[in-house]
Amino acid sequence: MSKNSNIFIILGPTSSGKTSLALSLCEKFDGEIISADSRQVCKFMDIGTGKVPVKSDINVQRCADYWKFNNIKIWGYDLVDPDQYFSGYDFANYALKKAKEILEKGKTVFLVGGTGFYIDLFTGKIKPSNVLPDMDLRSSLEQSSLSNLQNKLKKMSKDVYDQIDQKNKVRLIRAIEKESSADVRKETLPYIKNAKFNYIGLTSAREFLYNRTDDWVDEIWRGGLIEEIKSLIEMGYENSPKIKGIVYKEVFDYLEGVLTKPEAIQKTKFNLHSYIRRQQTWFKKNNLIEWFDISKDDFKEIIYNRVKETL
Repeated sequence: MSKNSNIFIILGPTSSGKTSLALSLCEKFDGEIISADSRQVCKFMDIGTGKVPVKSDINVQRCADYWKFNNIKIWGYDLVDPDQYFSGYDFANYALKKAKEILEKGKTVFLVGGTGFYIDLFTGKIKPSNVLPDMDLRSSLEQSSLSNLQNKLKKMSKDVYDQIDQKNKVRLIRAIEKESSADVRKETLPYIKNAKFNYIGLTSAREFLYNRTDDWVDEIWRGGLIEEIKSLIEMGYENSPKIKGIVYKEVFDYLEGVLTKPEAIQKTKFNLHSYIRRQQTWFKKNNLIEWFDISKDDFKEIIYNRVKETL
């Protein structure tokens, strides 16, 4: 395999240090990053989605089509407005084309993120549904409770229901949409021929991950998260499903007086702990991932050597 046949996929649960590691590897191996995060695609949602590592002195430049961290390009940020539809298919179509461009320049591609569905679509491990979105149906389903969506999908297809993240309203709505619609997409994804995907997984004991996540939550609540939410509300995005999800929803509840600030912070932490468990469950299905314990002092050196050997 030539250098340009290799694509490195850095994945793991939230707050495991994926972006920081990727930046270090890009510096050493002349790389560029493609973000594989379903919320980092949204404009104006920076702090709550963790676009920039906290407690870092990174020089950030926001360019028209990409961000730059210390002169390293990051693609996949700010692709759509918070209320704009953007599917897993849209991500894979964008990321595959971008990866080809990076490879053609002779650079190394690092796909980085915690959205397992995006990653699996990119690699072809999961094939996209060709069912086109039904925005009217989706709008009506968004008014339903989680339990009603669960029951509706279970009645339509028990097999689909058993395989989906049953606590994710967006996934439930899309699954119901697929079972209901007859409109199909004719285009196919531009998969990369002869690509070799090298999976680098970041992990550790759950308590270690929980503690890192808790520290991150404390930091973003001190570091402008509330102001970011207020700005999104002022721009008219308060009803967007993307900013009613994890991290952001708890801030809304605090601003509306449903939760006190300590309650909102604690709820955010608990919800992220649950999200970490769901991420780990998803990644366990992929036996190609080589896992590295981020609590070990030498984990970055070990990963560096793996990448060097591969290239």
